[in-house]
Amino acid sequence: MEVDLAELKLSEKLLKMYEEFLLYVERESVEFKRDQSKKLEEQLNKKILWLKSYITHLENCGEKLKEGSDYWAQHEKHELIIKYFENEYIENKKDILYLWCITCSDIVSSQAKNSFEIKKFNKYKTHLEHKIKAIRKNKKTIYLTCNDCSEKNNENTIIFCSEVSEWFDSI
Repeated sequence: MEVDLAELKLSEKLLKMYEEFLLYVERESVEFKRDQSKKLEEQLNKKILWLKSYITHLENCGEKLKEGSDYWAQHEKHELIIKYFENEYIENKKDILYLWCITCSDIVSSQAKNSFEIKKFNKYKTHLEHKIKAIRKNKKTIYLTCNDCSEKNNENTIIFCSEVSEWFDSI
């Protein structure tokens, strides 16, 4: 297996961005409340450490993250929500849904409304603004569950489930 250069470059660019943002937060912490600044610094440091491990994994010819499940696994036990991304510069805002991590202030995944995956988009849309959890029942399978629907129905409401990459936990 060869090194995935595109994924490696993208991850290195992302790492640099997080490192630069961390420096900014550390220097300009007077603009934030100190407790908010410390929390943001902790989040950025975690992202930086994880990305460094992932880059090392890629440099050793490791596979790239599997869309969906590996990204969900990064946010296991975090507070998540499905929402429209609010950006005044995006025309069709209602055509893209995001799984947003409230804990990390980060996009976990997105789902565009298109002819190929309209069923998946509609399933996400059903849970718009609901609180979501990423839960692993075992090492291999991760589930996205809807807390709001589970509380109403008194049963675990699974939105999606998928297999996590075998190598994921080694990062």
